[in-house]
Amino acid sequence: MRYAGLALAFGLAAAAPALAAAPLPEHECYSAAQSRERIAARKLVEPFRLMAGAANRFQAEAIGAKLCRWKEVFVYEITLLRRDGRVIHVFTNAASGQMIGTKNAK
Repeated sequence: MRYAGLALAFGLAAAAPALAAAPLPEHECYSAAQSRERIAARKLVEPFRLMAGAANRFQAEAIGAKLCRWKEVFVYEITLLRRDGRVIHVFTNAASGQMIGTKNAK
């Protein structure tokens, strides 16, 4: 039984470098608490200002925003609802506030 514990310890130690070198996911979204931490730490643009601007631009109601990371760039994924029922997604660079793209905007 003693040896089984040692084998497990050696196995975990051998796997540690492989776990540490694992690449980050290309796309990752954060919870509200994680988003607040990242916004403050990285001095990102506040999402409410960007939501209001997107809602005005697309004549829609802002219904949500989430902070995500695409590779090395932090992005807000803003969800809008138009009067005709169409849902529009607006992607904005969280550091600069510049719009990157949209989905279902036409």
